[in-house]
Amino acid sequence: MLRSRLSPVLPAAVIAALAALVLILPFPGSLSVVATRSLSGTFSAIPGVALLSEILLVLLAVATAGALVHVVMRHPERRGAALAAAFGVGVAYAASEGVKLLVAQPRPCSSGDLRIECPPPGDWSFPSNHATLAFGAVVVIIVAIQRVSVAWLAVGAAALVAGGRVAQGVHYLHDVAAGALLGLAIPVALVAAIHGWKERTRRRR
Repeated sequence: MLRSRLSPVLPAAVIAALAALVLILPFPGSLSVVATRSLSGTFSAIPGVALLSEILLVLLAVATAGALVHVVMRHPERRGAALAAAFGVGVAYAASEGVKLLVAQPRPCSSGDLRIECPPPGDWSFPSNHATLAFGAVVVIIVAIQRVSVAWLAVGAAALVAGGRVAQGVHYLHDVAAGALLGLAIPVALVAAIHGWKERTRRRR
């Protein structure tokens, strides 16, 4: 029983561990800069890299909406947790915007090393909003659907969204790692709070 409950969470846990590793390795900035230059130098000239990231993010948003409809109609016992996760995505996005303003890190493409179109000055890089939204959507989908195959598909799509932003040269690797952690952590925290509240309510009866 425990294994069946944990298995849909495994894909998100793997990504969270990898993202944390990127952020805590020695000299993460240097490692991230080198990796970003390598990836963007290789892939930024490939047609459709930017479009693929945007399309996948839209598909994740559609899948999230579909998952919420599914849980409302078919699984009312998951409704509170799924809605809490969805609310958490919005909170995570707001938090990512706040962190951007505080850190004010320029984008890699602003250095002039990459000959690509870059967002205007003041549109900061850390953390990645795309990664935050994509991995927040993953949490909603996992909570609502609770199938391993669906979880891996969602995580794969979110990873491509994040990787595409690095390949474009508009984010560093540590930007998308931080965005992924933010998008996962806040919805998960709200889901845990809902479960804790339900458990306390049940014990009082």
